[in-house]
Amino acid sequence: MLQSSKQRLCYFIEKNQFFPSVAGVLVNPFWLCRRELYRKLLRYAPRLSGHVLDFGCGTGPYRTLLTGATTYIGLEYDSPENRAYKKANIFYDGQTIPLETASIDGVLSTQTLEHVSNPERIVTEWARVLRPSGLLLLTVPFMWPEHEMPYDFQRYTTNGLRHLLKEKGFEILTQERLLCDCRAPAQIFLAWLYDILRLGSRSLAARLILTAFLFAPISLLATALSIVAPTNLNTYADNIIFARKN
Repeated sequence: MLQSSKQRLCYFIEKNQFFPSVAGVLVNPFWLCRRELYRKLLRYAPRLSGHVLDFGCGTGPYRTLLTGATTYIGLEYDSPENRAYKKANIFYDGQTIPLETASIDGVLSTQTLEHVSNPERIVTEWARVLRPSGLLLLTVPFMWPEHEMPYDFQRYTTNGLRHLLKEKGFEILTQERLLCDCRAPAQIFLAWLYDILRLGSRSLAARLILTAFLFAPISLLATALSIVAPTNLNTYADNIIFARKN
């Protein structure tokens, strides 16, 4: 019985890392940004159809949102760690995506482009493997601490991201800034607190207690204040772009 309860708890925690419910605020220190990101992906991801490439798929958490895909291809950088822990269908050398030109209908890339050292090359590769009028759904952080070091290379402003994509032949259909209100600085503070407290290295019990009694109240307060606080388009957490290959 105890083992079963622990399994259910671990499943709840894991699910709420990428699909945060309201109750997920109790177990996810990054609930503010992850919940908003999930809500937007829930809106845009089903528009990708046919053969879909998930670039930097990780464990493939958003695969279930690709309801229009007939074929799913998860891709990761080829390394011993990624082969051991990531759920990719194919691995690449960091330069060339091992797919035929114009063989993909859609590309999904979530919170990955900041981790590649050659973003212009990678965007060129996205354009190459996409069929004419193929779709790209891209999310990248703007205000976020350095992470996964030493593989954190850049941040993009709104115009910087648009320029990069347009230069490689993409038409921007929609671009949104996420958490462009008081929730953005609140989430940055919580990310700082996460690092200061070394929350990721603590026991499961300690993580749950600190998240529920310290992180969650701040997240909920920021959410409540965002209802009346003014929007500031210059201060936001993430960028999401839905684009089409010309």
